[in-house]
Formats: sequence, structure tokens, C-alpha cells
Amino acid sequence: MRTLTFLTIIFCLVISSYALSTSPGAGTVAFPFLLETDTGAKASAVAGAWVGWAKSADCFTYNPAATTLRRKQSVVASFGNFWGLLNSGFVGYTNRLNDNEAFSLGFHLVSYGEFIQTDEMGEITGEFTGNDFAVIGSYARKMFANLSAGLNTRLLYSAIDTFTQSAISFDVGIMYNDKRDDFRAGLVFSNLGLLISKYGDDSAPLPWAVKLGGYYDLPGFPGEIGAQIETSADVDIRARVGLELDFLKPFYLRFGYLLKPKPENDPSNSEQLDGLTAGAGIHYKNITFNYSVQNYGVLGFVHRAEIGYIAF
Repeated sequence: MRTLTFLTIIFCLVISSYALSTSPGAGTVAFPFLLETDTGAKASAVAGAWVGWAKSADCFTYNPAATTLRRKQSVVASFGNFWGLLNSGFVGYTNRLNDNEAFSLGFHLVSYGEFIQTDEMGEITGEFTGNDFAVIGSYARKMFANLSAGLNTRLLYSAIDTFTQSAISFDVGIMYNDKRDDFRAGLVFSNLGLLISKYGDDSAPLPWAVKLGGYYDLPGFPGEIGAQIETSADVDIRARVGLELDFLKPFYLRFGYLLKPKPENDPSNSEQLDGLTAGAGIHYKNITFNYSVQNYGVLGFVHRAEIGYIAF
């Protein structure tokens, strides 16, 4: 019965893709790369459907409540390249304090590279760079045997040439898991906060979002499946589905699809595959390595690589 219910939910998410639309706030939010892109390769490979799945060392960046379900200390480092233009990096640490509490720390960086600077006449006067980064602190606690709650706090900073911007944001999340942990469900209110300083007179809001997701370890099937639906400041509805296959343990294969508004004009017609994700991973003793690739249609591909270590 549970399998049928979960597959019905996924079918509804697929059908909802035909009604996806861009919010009037699209393109007008602050810190979009820091707050709306994946931090790790494992989640990225399953299209970011991680709010209710969250089985990775960087799980707290998706749902702060998820760290109470991790049994050990762990560290993770990842690197991402966006369309051959931008680079991102993330490092994170998670620790179970006791049976009911956990905390995490993270650092997330996005580098926009170098730009040519010109004067009013178009003469080149030099170069400048652009970077965003976030420092993340997270705390989670079990409220009941199968229900946890957590809070993330982010300090955000952006610099482009001589202009800077800063903000503080919060994520509030809850996570439910059954006794065998073969089913999870998560709810997160993310990117709630305000700007501390801004580039100029005009300011953009943080990309608030509400996300609901779940994961299920399908009985008799060599793998797990996850689904997620969300609304945010710049997209009215976005849905994600992902699948992890483990029949080759300790090797894992992952696939996903991000259901989102498509670009109106794409001369290469590449939007047909826009939203597809894939990846692979290996878990050997205390070491994990994961890789993912995401198709952004006319924009190109995003690649991520990740290495993690489970201390004990």
C-alpha cells in the first residue's frame, strides 16, 4: 500500500510539470547561486530531491533536521563547474552530539571568475572579480522517536569589484522517518532572512522557498526513490524526482529529473533534455566519492565531484 501511495505521488508530480510557471519574482532575488544550487554531487545526481531523502554529509544544507539520522561524524568536500564559466566549492562537517542532538558547520563559495573593466568610452582599464560565500551553522534535535526538527543559520557575503552585499538567512526543517528508516518525509522553510547591506539603492529579496519531499526504499527493488515539490520567490511550482540503484554495491548509479519552467526560446532545441541529471558513486570503507552532471538545456552542463570521509 505504501509503495502504491508513493508512486501515485510521483505520478502527480510528473503531471504537475505541465502547469509549471515562472514567478513574477524570477531573476530578482539575491544570492541565487548560493541559496538555490546544490552543495554536493550525491543530491545533484537525483535532481536535488533531497529534503526528505538527505542521506549525505551535506544533508543539513537541504534539511537541517536530517542530521539526527546520521550515526557518525562525517566531513565532505565538493567542487562544481557551471557551464564552463563559474566554479563553486563546499566543505561541511556533521557530528552527532548524543542520541537526540546533532550540529553541523559548512562553508559554501561561488566564484564568478574575472571580468574586463572598461571606462565610459569602452577603453579597457583593468579587470575585476566576483565572489559569493556563505558560512553555515546548523543544529538539530529529535523531538519524538520518529520526528526531528532543525535550524540553519547562514551568513552571506557577496563582492563584485568594489561593491559588496551581505545578508543573514535561516532554514527551518522537520524530518519524519519510520522505525526501519525505509521511508522519510521532510518539510523545509528555507532562505528566510534579510539583507544587512546591499550593492546600491535598490535591493532584491532572498529567494525564500517552501519544500516538501519524501524518500522510499522500495521493497524487492535494488534501490531507493525520492520526490519533492516546492514553491519559491522566483518559481511558482518546481518538482523533482530521483532514483538511486544499488545492485552493484559498493557502486551506486543515480538518475533524476527536475521539472521546471522551460526557456521560451532555445535555438538549439536543447530544452528537451533540460532538467535531466545523472551520477555515480562509490562507498569504500570510510571513504565516499560521488560525481554528478546536470543538463541546463541551452546553458550547458553543470558537473560536480565530491569526496567524503566518515570518521567513525
